[in-house]
Amino acid sequence: MKPIDNSKSTNIIRAQSTFYEDSLKIIAYPTCLLITWNILSTTKILLENILGEQFNDLHMRVILSKKSKQEQMTDFFISDPSGVLHLATIPTGIYNCELVVSNSHNETITVKRSNTIHFLQSKNHRCKEIQWEQLIDDPQMWLQAYSGYTVYE
Repeated sequence: MKPIDNSKSTNIIRAQSTFYEDSLKIIAYPTCLLITWNILSTTKILLENILGEQFNDLHMRVILSKKSKQEQMTDFFISDPSGVLHLATIPTGIYNCELVVSNSHNETITVKRSNTIHFLQSKNHRCKEIQWEQLIDDPQMWLQAYSGYTVYE
């Protein structure tokens, strides 16, 4: 992993529009779910500074959660800062997802959380088997956190 070069000008961020938003959305169709995401260039720079590695070296994934009596989750590794994930014929349920970025030290930041969607599977299609994992809800678990701030010259 290459260390980040902090000699870049901070004026790049200031020259951009002040209104922007990263996106992560779930869209339901009768036979599938679409997950779309977009990470903006400003967020890429912030993630590089916080995690201390080049953005291309960071591991990105979308974590899909299905709410039920026992909440389940699965993740999909992605390589592009924007794109679409097509999940065909998944079971009926309540879904939401998170866009998560990790560095080589396994330090993780959630970039965006999606909307929650109630998906009703069409009766004409069989459900695709997805490798679900049990979500461990440990209220006493401590996670490392970060704080961001702006330096003015």
